[in-house]
Amino acid sequence: MPTKTSSIISTVLTVLTLLVIGAASMFFLLVALNGFSGSAGEPALITSLVCNVIGIIVSAVLAWRLPRWLIEKFNWNRILAVLVSVVAGSFLGSGLSAIALFIGVIVADSIWKAR
Repeated sequence: MPTKTSSIISTVLTVLTLLVIGAASMFFLLVALNGFSGSAGEPALITSLVCNVIGIIVSAVLAWRLPRWLIEKFNWNRILAVLVSVVAGSFLGSGLSAIALFIGVIVADSIWKAR
């Protein structure tokens, strides 16, 4: 299994994991925005969605680069490098998803207070 295959596998697994985490984050944001009107909630949802997409892209880049670096620099086993990169990308993406959740609530609150 060449390093390119390892990178592809880790990227696909990380993106799929983060899509599930992002969907759960959007559901939690809907619950958090329960008391806000539609005019304050829609920009908050869009902002959070954009932040989640950016987080998934950043995590995918990490998951693409990390196995190659671990295999070439430290001579790691390919399967272990893929597992470590999926876990690292998932942690990064879930952390950014949590930040996106808070940004969405802050956006909704600022729009609500401006009215």
